[in-house]
Parts: sequence; C-alpha cells; structure tokens
Amino acid sequence: MTTGADDKPGAAGRTYTPAGRDPAHERRRLAHLDRLGVLDTPPEPGFDRIVDIVSDLCRAPIALVSLIDSDRQWFKARHGLDATETPRDWAFCDHALASASVLEVPDAAQDPRFAGNPLVVGPPFIRFYAGAPIRLSDGIALGTLCVIDPEPRPDGLDDRQTRMLEAHAALVAERLQLMAANDHLRDQMDLAVRVQTRLFDMAATPGQAVQELAHELRTPLCSTMGYAALIAADERLPQEPRAWAGSIEEAGRWMLGLVNRLLARPRSTGRQPSGVIDLRQPLAVAMRLVHGLSLEAGVGLEDVLGPDAAPVTADASIVAQIAVNLLANALKYTPAGGHVRVEIARNEGVIGFAVIDSGPGVAVERIAGPGVLRAGDVKPTVGGGSSGMGLEIARRLTEGQSGRMEISNRPAPAHGLVVRVLFFN
Repeated sequence: MTTGADDKPGAAGRTYTPAGRDPAHERRRLAHLDRLGVLDTPPEPGFDRIVDIVSDLCRAPIALVSLIDSDRQWFKARHGLDATETPRDWAFCDHALASASVLEVPDAAQDPRFAGNPLVVGPPFIRFYAGAPIRLSDGIALGTLCVIDPEPRPDGLDDRQTRMLEAHAALVAERLQLMAANDHLRDQMDLAVRVQTRLFDMAATPGQAVQELAHELRTPLCSTMGYAALIAADERLPQEPRAWAGSIEEAGRWMLGLVNRLLARPRSTGRQPSGVIDLRQPLAVAMRLVHGLSLEAGVGLEDVLGPDAAPVTADASIVAQIAVNLLANALKYTPAGGHVRVEIARNEGVIGFAVIDSGPGVAVERIAGPGVLRAGDVKPTVGGGSSGMGLEIARRLTEGQSGRMEISNRPAPAHGLVVRVLFFN
C-alpha cells in the first residue's frame, strides 16, 4: 500500500510505504499485546529510565518505547517527544517488527519507504532512525525501543550503541512480561481469596447445594493452580513473584482438599483425630495460606511457634483449616497497620495454639460460651461483609478433634481478641 503525503510541507510528489503485515502473525501478535494489558497505562519510572539511558548512549535527542497496536503506535515511554501515539501507517517501528536485529535508516528523506512520511516532512522531522524489536520469549515482537535524530547519520550507530540498544530492548521485554505475570498473580490471588471465603461460608451448611457448589469450585481452583505452577516454574521471572505463585499453588491444593472433603462428607465439618502430629507444621501451612490476605489487609502477620515440638493427636489438614479460619477472621477485623500473631499455647500438659490480633476486640456480653460469639456491630476492616460463620466453623472443627475453643479479649491496656484452640487427648 502506498499513501500520499502531498498535503505536507515539502512533500510534493513523494510517498511513503507502510509495512507489510501477515494476518495470521498479526492476530497472534495483537493477542499477546492484549494479554499484557499495557496499552494506555500511565508512565512508569522503569521504562522512563530506559529511554533516558538509551538517548544518552546513542547521542539521540529522541528515544521511545513504541508498542504497535492494530491501527496506531503508542509510546509507553518517551524522551524528547510530546506525542503519545501516531497512526500505525506512519510508524517506522512497524517496519522494524520483522527485523532480525536493529533496523537503521541513515537518512529517511532519501529512503523511498519513508521520504514522504508525515513524520519526515513534518514534526519531528525524522532523518535518522534506529529501532530494536521488543521480542517476547516466544519471538513475537510487540514494538521497538528506538532512537530518532532530526539530522541524518550516514554512519549510523557504532557497534557498542547497537549492542546497548538491543540489550535495553530485551530489558523492556522482560519488564513487560514481569508486569503481566504480577498482574496475573494478583488476579489469581483475588480468585483464591473469593474461593476460600465461599468455602468457609458453606462448609457448615449441609445438603445437596454444598455438593453442587463444591463441585463447581473445582474448575477455577484447578485453573488457579495450573497458572500458578507455570509462573512458579518460569526461571526467567524474579524469585519473589515465583515464590508468590508457589504460595498460590499451595493454597489451591489446600482448598481443593477441602472441596473434596465437602463432596465426600457434605454433612460433616470435621473428622476424628487420626494420629500424633507436631502442631507447628499445620500452623506454618496456615500462615502461608493467609499471607495474601495479610498483604491485602495491610496487617502484619507473626508467628511464635518456638523450637520445641508441640505433639497433639489430631488431623493436620483439619488443624490447618481451623487456623486458616481464625487467622482470616482476625485479619478481616484488624485495622491496617495492626498485627495478627499465632503462637503455641501450653498449660499444665494441654497443648494448643492461640490467634491474637490488635483489632477492637468484642464486648464481654457477646461471649456466649466457649468459642461462641453472639452477633454484634463490629464491621470488617477489609473484605466487605461477613457471614459470621468463620468462628462457628472453627469451633465445630475443633470439637471434632476432641478440642475446645476459647475466646477472650486481650488484657488491658492492649486491644484485640485472643482465640485459643486446646486439644485434650
């Protein structure tokens, strides 16, 4: 396709040629770009630093991170240029997508592909252009990291400048993929929290509805676990998001076990103790499972499990479920900046654990008995409303393990709630 530019100053009789496009490749490329979700996002310091560095390295007044959409090129970062986008047909970077390395145009006014381009015959009056493709790990190029000069450069970039331009384009690609991985992790964490909350709310509700709901939850759980496993195994990503993904996968396995127990025992909320366990192990699991909730709430999460074994006769998975319920409940009612602590409790040969928060506590008249709270007006600080079933589920599960749950306020002048779970076996 050839487009006239005769209405531009100095462009009489000259034309420019948009880049050719393979439809199948374009569909794949645009799908990748859409998946990243980066178009029209605000400027970010990491990308801005890259264009500043490249501009200096290449001695070019303009440097851009340019992403090629279906009908435009959009600049994620720009140095020396006010425009945020141009039509795709004008984009030098569109030509660079198919280049195996850096595409250089020594003098655009003398190049038949660009001589009549509006960006050559008008602002910013491009003469020299060099663009390195921004390629994802599968080889798909989404755009370029490019430098522009209004003066022609017959000799182009030197070898070092070319290497640095390519290296920084690779950094842009890695940063884009990391952003997408982090966004996906947040989405999966949100899904995990919603599934976990739904399971808590329905765990004590008998009947066919529980089985049907539990069955339907298997699909999103398996999806969460699958994506999390892929991210955790991707050695191209930094360690921190990979560790988050591992935690999400672990949470998914735990919740899938709960779903399977609900399907197998729709009228049961607990099992009889099955063996001697070290109480610290399921408590450590529970701490990992609620880590995402603590980040969302802005609440510190601490443990005082100690170096000594805490042997009790109980089912480890049920103990973890009890602890997760109590920790999630504490996080929900603790204001941001507060803290929630879990610690081993020992008293005259009885071993258990306590969940202690720095929230508002409860009115004494609300404590109706061991592990039982009457309804009150304390509102959750995060996560919206609450069914109030978390404590009830934990109490029933505790009793199913030959244990007892106790609730009290922290002694003055401290504020907060203490929930103890003791095992008498």
